[in-house]
Amino acid sequence: MTIEEDTETNSHLFSDKLRKYEDNLVELLLDIAKSKHVNPKISTISSYLLIHEKLSQKELKELTGFSMGLISTFLSVMTGTGVFQKERIPHTHTFTYSFTGKLEDLTTKGIEIALSSFDPLGTYLKNKKEELIKLIEQSKKGAQHLSRRIDELLETFEIYKILFPLVVKNSTNETTEEIASKYFKLTKREEEVKKISFDPEVYLVEEDMLNQLAVSPMFSSRDPMFIRILGYFITRKYLTQKTIQKITGLSVGKISEEVNLLLENGLVEKSEISPKGKITYGAESAGMILLKFSRSVINRFAKWNDMLKKMRVELEDNKNNLEILNGYTRIYKINEFLIDSISNYKIFIDTLDKVLEG
Repeated sequence: MTIEEDTETNSHLFSDKLRKYEDNLVELLLDIAKSKHVNPKISTISSYLLIHEKLSQKELKELTGFSMGLISTFLSVMTGTGVFQKERIPHTHTFTYSFTGKLEDLTTKGIEIALSSFDPLGTYLKNKKEELIKLIEQSKKGAQHLSRRIDELLETFEIYKILFPLVVKNSTNETTEEIASKYFKLTKREEEVKKISFDPEVYLVEEDMLNQLAVSPMFSSRDPMFIRILGYFITRKYLTQKTIQKITGLSVGKISEEVNLLLENGLVEKSEISPKGKITYGAESAGMILLKFSRSVINRFAKWNDMLKKMRVELEDNKNNLEILNGYTRIYKINEFLIDSISNYKIFIDTLDKVLEG
């Protein structure tokens, strides 16, 4: 891969006096990306591109400290998603990189991508269910259990189709209680905490499902190991760390780290502790894991609201001295966008909590 030579003279970097605000925004964006388990290097490059609108590879190197080779590699991957674009600066061998669309479209674009994935993924899962019905007729171990978990996922996709547009429109004549009771009915099953095992034929269906979920727009940019373990809780419901190690081949330390993250985010819970201290972790309905995952990300985002509002006050109080500096307008605009986004997500969280309380 050829690394570009940067000959640009007009820098997109901000004034040093605005650096602390830039650092605050980067810290926020990286924290949200971490909660989504996005690749940290990709999220770092994405954060600076969002804040600065457009940057060259040389500018990204100065901001991130990454090597030119690493930046070039990740930019190639990122432009391939269609979310980022690459443009040549006239009469130079230099390119700039930027988000496609407008800042205000970012929330909408993400929701559109998620919504567009539900129908094809739903069709895929329905086909898998047909395979499982045949395996149920053959009394294959685990087929009935996996079929029920698919039903729970399909149920949750329908909930998302109602909830996501609420974030974009940010308007409704109904209360969150009315929306939750009218549209959403999560199936909850009281089951004995037990080890779930699959016959080989069912295991193959499970593996195919997990691979399909991993490449779906909901999870494709997430940390593969985290998504793999989350996936097994989606399909199996109950797992011990020993079972996870057996089916994944991961180290004890890595599994412990990932399970603790799931516990911290409320995605799983300790369902049973044996007299010898062996812990069985559980994940309620398969779809509820996805809903709780969304809530954990948004709640983490909302925790930054006070910092953003404090930044707004400082930017406004010092406007006369700062507005003439390169970057002031952009930083202020992004700050307002993030504050508005947190507000827009409130109805999503309020309604989702009602659904989860059920």
